[in-house]
Amino acid sequence: MLSGSPPLIPSAAPLGKIPQALDKPRDPNAEFYTSEETPWFSSYKNSAAGRAILENMPEKQAKEIRGRYLENHIKDFDQTICRMYDNFHDFKQQLFYLNTELSKKHFGFTLGFNQDIQVTDPDEVLTPAEFTYLTEKLNERQQLKEDLRAHAKIVMTLLDHYTEKFGNQHTLNLESYSKVIDYGQIFSRNHIGNFMDTIIYQIERYAPKREEEPKPLVDVHV
Repeated sequence: MLSGSPPLIPSAAPLGKIPQALDKPRDPNAEFYTSEETPWFSSYKNSAAGRAILENMPEKQAKEIRGRYLENHIKDFDQTICRMYDNFHDFKQQLFYLNTELSKKHFGFTLGFNQDIQVTDPDEVLTPAEFTYLTEKLNERQQLKEDLRAHAKIVMTLLDHYTEKFGNQHTLNLESYSKVIDYGQIFSRNHIGNFMDTIIYQIERYAPKREEEPKPLVDVHV
């Protein structure tokens, strides 16, 4: 080292990107559907003027807005599931000509965690090859897949907000949907045609219970 020269200090490593591990992990459940409080007021919440209207809104008007919101979702529920019923019925008719023996077996479908169509086999009658074949063929039906995704979101919305019909004890998300809802059972074992009641039955029987709000440790009113 030359006399009078400052000591050599190792240069700091260049600042790079934050490691991927520190990034916020994806939440497929939240990306698919997030519960919103009073979504029927969403247009009012977006502006100061709208929030002022909300604060002074008569209870009767508020109930009417909520009622219209639920009516629209119930209508969407019915239209979407009827399209799914027709699509699945058409699939099974075609399957009869392609593979008669397979068409006689009871199977259904639901929404998988990957947002694709997932085959259901409640009676455990499908071979692995049949299961794979049905999965591939059903997922080729893009309209059915899109309607299935849309219908799952409608079901979750009604479960959160249509408490008069669905109650308030259960919850659903993308991950649990395939463990609860089986459209094959809804379509082929429901002769009444009331699809919503059958879905509510499946929710009451298989869906996880909604967690209770934690109670405060101290009296907040003191």
